[in-house]
Amino acid sequence: MLFAFRKSGWIRRLLAVAAIWAFPMNAACQVDGGAFTGTGSDVVARYFHAGGRLLSGPVMISGGLNLSIIPPTLISRSDISFFDPDSQTFSSLYEPLDGRGPVVVLLNTARSSHTQTTLHDGRVLITGGDINAMGTSPGVSFDGVEIFDPWTGDMSVGPSMAAARSMHTATLLPDGRVVVAGGSSWQIFAPTDDTWSSNFPLNASRKAHAAVLLADFDGTVGDDRVLLIGGSGSAPASLELLNPSLETSQLMSSTLAVGVDDLAAIALADGRVFIAGGQRPSTGNTVANAYLYDPVADMMTPVADVPNRAGGIADHQIVRFADRVAIFGGEQEQGGVDTVLNYVAIFDASAEVWLDDGMMIHLHDDFVTVPLGACELLIVGGGIPFLGQEFPSANTELFTLSDSEQCLLGDLDNDGDVDGDDYQRFAPCLTGPESTVQPLDCVHLDLKTSDFDLDGDVDLVDFGVFVEGYGG
Repeated sequence: MLFAFRKSGWIRRLLAVAAIWAFPMNAACQVDGGAFTGTGSDVVARYFHAGGRLLSGPVMISGGLNLSIIPPTLISRSDISFFDPDSQTFSSLYEPLDGRGPVVVLLNTARSSHTQTTLHDGRVLITGGDINAMGTSPGVSFDGVEIFDPWTGDMSVGPSMAAARSMHTATLLPDGRVVVAGGSSWQIFAPTDDTWSSNFPLNASRKAHAAVLLADFDGTVGDDRVLLIGGSGSAPASLELLNPSLETSQLMSSTLAVGVDDLAAIALADGRVFIAGGQRPSTGNTVANAYLYDPVADMMTPVADVPNRAGGIADHQIVRFADRVAIFGGEQEQGGVDTVLNYVAIFDASAEVWLDDGMMIHLHDDFVTVPLGACELLIVGGGIPFLGQEFPSANTELFTLSDSEQCLLGDLDNDGDVDGDDYQRFAPCLTGPESTVQPLDCVHLDLKTSDFDLDGDVDLVDFGVFVEGYGG
């Protein structure tokens, strides 16, 4: 949903806040090529939060919205939690890399609908969002920025954006800069000196849109673009291409069949973009449309609708595993009636067909997904139904890819290829044969995912597998 708050019955929802936990729909669930397993709970129930994996291994979850009973009201959260992939547990404590001992990390400004981006230097950039939630309002958009330093555990205030933004997007470029877009403008953050570029105008205003990195556009190395798709605003069916090098943008000729916000999109290995779902800003009704878009040819090709969801889907998350695209969770809305989903569907981009659909363990709406290497995904929090309304939850689960052909060995950062970024994770884990000592610079999660032959160490056999998959 663009705003959870346009739904009816909010006072009734707030008064019933005591039941914020959802019971599992199934003890274990499976879909073609993958399976779900439970993994405890986040430290706080929330939705409209943000998350990502730190370079040192843990997953960091920040902010979001929660509910208070007395008085009945939405509240912005400053809570930050950390998920340990090895123990599969969440904690509010973080152990700084400088060894100073566990600390509790909080946002300086509580917020929701913000962005969280792990930078190439290991720090975490947090931008914008809604602040000062109260009553049935999520609050107001904010221009504030914070930066987390994993070495010291400090959360510091960074330079503000030129405009307040929420439900915007932040796209990490291969050169380490970050493109932030939303509202009527876009900017570029440079982590080398923590500065913002000028505030460039968008050709169409947009919020709750999708953003996709198009690296090496049209085969030109270093010519990276960012594609913005849909979003509520002046042209919800439009696509806009941002060129960070020239600091320009252009509307594309192709459009979506229906203007939507809260859609999802992802780049494929062949350069095309897969787009699915969304919600009509004018009516709130969700759509089941799916497309393959060629950004170089500017050609939009409809594909079969999302399976077994004739009423559509929105607020879902989308992840690519090699040639397959997986859709998770979200909601369906028709005629003002919302249905929170534990839905999952798998699309084969090479054959351009849907393979399977099924269920997750929990229901998730306005939630977070974080890849843990190439073969595993963490799903955190989001909305759940209670008495016909929706509440934030702390439910989490793991999706593990069981199809070895789609689990791209060596793709440690799960970006769809095996490249230099993966080598930076792989190299510190190399040891001699049958070594029982973990290298000091090797994160255990990287050690586990780099041990391709599962013999307990990362040696020349594993190096051979990595080289075979390396694409540069």
